[in-house]
Amino acid sequence: MSPSLSAAPPLTARQAASRIAARQVRELLRWEKAARRGDDPEAVHQMRVQTRRLRAALALFSSVVRPLRRSGRTRLRWLSRALGRVRDLDVIVALLEDGHLAHLDGVEAARLEDLLAALKERRWRAQKKLAASLARGRYEKLKAELRDFARHPRFVGRGAEETMASRYLTDVIHRLARRVSAHRAMAERAPDAADLHELRIAFKRLRYVLDFHAETCGIAFDEERRLSRLLQDCLGAIHDHDVLIEWFAGRHASATPVEAELFAGAWRVLPERLTAGRAKLLRRFLRLRREWLARTEPAGPVVALEAPRFVNLEAAPVQLRLAAPQRTVASLRIVR
Repeated sequence: MSPSLSAAPPLTARQAASRIAARQVRELLRWEKAARRGDDPEAVHQMRVQTRRLRAALALFSSVVRPLRRSGRTRLRWLSRALGRVRDLDVIVALLEDGHLAHLDGVEAARLEDLLAALKERRWRAQKKLAASLARGRYEKLKAELRDFARHPRFVGRGAEETMASRYLTDVIHRLARRVSAHRAMAERAPDAADLHELRIAFKRLRYVLDFHAETCGIAFDEERRLSRLLQDCLGAIHDHDVLIEWFAGRHASATPVEAELFAGAWRVLPERLTAGRAKLLRRFLRLRREWLARTEPAGPVVALEAPRFVNLEAAPVQLRLAAPQRTVASLRIVR
C-alpha cells in the first residue's frame, strides 16, 4: 500500500476523549455570535446540542479525563438551561404555526394567532435574557474554562487510558443498546408519555456515543446511527405534542396570565389535530421500534451484538458489515 493510502494509527481512549471534547468546545463557540443575535433559531439549537454533547462526552470518558471543575460544570448546566428556554419556545411556535394554523379558520384561527403572538413575545424576552447572559462575566469564565480544558485535558489513570478507542466506545454502545432495547417502552403496546420521554433520553445518549465512535474511529454503525436518530427525533416530536396537549387541557403551570387566558376555553379543532398528530407519530415509533428490535435482537430480549467478523476489505473506502451467523446486526464504514 502506498504511503498516501496508509491509515492513521488507531486512537487510544485518551486521544479520542481529547479530540471529541475539543471538537464540542469549538462547535459550541462557533454558534455563539448567531445565537446572541437571535435571528437564527438553528444557532440556538446547535449551541444547546453542543452543550449536551460535551456533557455526554465528559461523562463517557470520566475514567480517562478529569471532568471540568465544579464551577465549569455548573456554568455549563446554566448555559444549557438558558438556551433551552429559547429553543423550547421555537419548537412549540413552529409546531403550531407551521403544522396547524393553516388548517384552522374563523375564531379558532384568530385565537391561535393571538396565542402565537404571546408565545413569540415570551420567546423574544427569553432571547434578550440569553443575549445578556452571553455578554456577562459568567459566560466569559465558562469560555475560558472550556478553551483551557480543550487545550490542556487533565488525564487520569484508571486502567482504561491505553484502551483502544474503538473497543472503549463499542463496549459503551453495546451497553446502551441493551438498555434501550430492554426499556419497557420498547415492549409495551401503548407506552405512556413518561416512558416514551425516558426512552428518548436513552436513545439520545446512545446516539451521541455512536456519533463519537464514527467521528474518531473512522468506522460507524451506520444503520444503528440512522435508526437511533430517527427514533430520537420521533420520540422528541411525540413529547412536543404531549406538552401541547397538556397545555390545551389547562395543565400548564408556567403559563403567564395572558397565555393561560389564551389557552383556556374550548378549542373546536386544534386539540383534535394535536391528538391525531400524536397518534400518527406513535404509529411511526412502533414501526421504527420493530425495525430496531429486528436488527439488534437476533437471539434474545435484549441486544446481543457479536464480535465483528469482517467479510470484505479493499484498499479503497468500502462498506463493511458486522456479520452474525444468521443475521447482519450492525454496519461499519471504513473511511480514509
